Amino acid sequence: MPKKTIAHRAVLAVFTLTSLGAMLAVAQPALGQDVEVVVNGGQMQFNQPPVERDGRVFVPLRGVFERLGASVVYDNGTINATGNGRNVSLQIGSTQATVNGQPQILDVAPFIVGSTTLVPLRFIAQALGASVDWNNDTSTVTITGTNGSAEARPGREDQRNLSFHLSNETPTDSVNTRNPALHATYSEPVKRGSLRVSVDGRDVTSNVYSSASGFDVTPSFPLGRGTHRVTVTGTTEAGASFSTAWTFRTGGISGTTPREK
Repeated sequence: MPKKTIAHRAVLAVFTLTSLGAMLAVAQPALGQDVEVVVNGGQMQFNQPPVERDGRVFVPLRGVFERLGASVVYDNGTINATGNGRNVSLQIGSTQATVNGQPQILDVAPFIVGSTTLVPLRFIAQALGASVDWNNDTSTVTITGTNGSAEARPGREDQRNLSFHLSNETPTDSVNTRNPALHATYSEPVKRGSLRVSVDGRDVTSNVYSSASGFDVTPSFPLGRGTHRVTVTGTTEAGASFSTAWTFRTGGISGTTPREK
C-alpha cells in the first residue's frame, strides 16, 4: 500500500476519533462533583452527584425536597412535589411546569442520568417557599426552607417532628368510587386546629372530622381516574410540626401504591 494512502487513512482515523470524543463530551452532562448543597445547615450527600447544565444545578429527585418537608411522587415521567401548602409539577424533558396550578417556564428541563431523575434545584426549592443562595467561590448552594425547620415562635424554638407518622390509611390501593372516604390514624395526638388535609393540592380541611387519634374526610369533589395524593400537615400536642402524605388510585386499576413519608 502506498505510503501516502497509509498516512491519509491514519489522519482520517485520528480526525474521526477526535470528532467522536467531542460529540460524546457534548452529549454528556457536566458532573458538578465539586458542587456542595447545604439544606437548613446540613450538607447533603448524594449517590448521584449534582449535575450542572446550562448554568443550572440539578440534583436527584428526592433528598433535598424531603429535607424541606415536601413529599415527592414520580409517575411515568411526571414529577409532583407537595409541601408547605404548595404543589409543584414537572415533566421529564419539558420546560413546562406548574406551581399551585399556575404555569411556569423552566430554563432547562428535568432529565435522567442512568437510573436517576434529576431536577432543577433552585426552581424546586423556591417553588416550595425556600430561599436559595449560590456561593461562586466555594461552589456551594445554600437552601433555607420554611418547613424543614419549623417556623420560630416567641419564647421557643420548634423542630420538625421526624418521628410522626400516619397509620391505617384508607385507601392505599385502587378503588372504584370517585368519592372515596379517606381515613388515617395519628402516631401521637395532634392539635385539631392545626390540621390541614389536601387532596391533589386542593384543601379539604373544612370537611374533615378529626379526633385525638385520627381523621376522616370525604372530598366534596369527584376524583378522576388515576393516582391521587393525600397530604396531611399540622402540629402535634407537643408543639412539633409535621408533613406527610400517601397516594392511592381510582378507576379500578389493580396494584398497591406504597405510602410515602
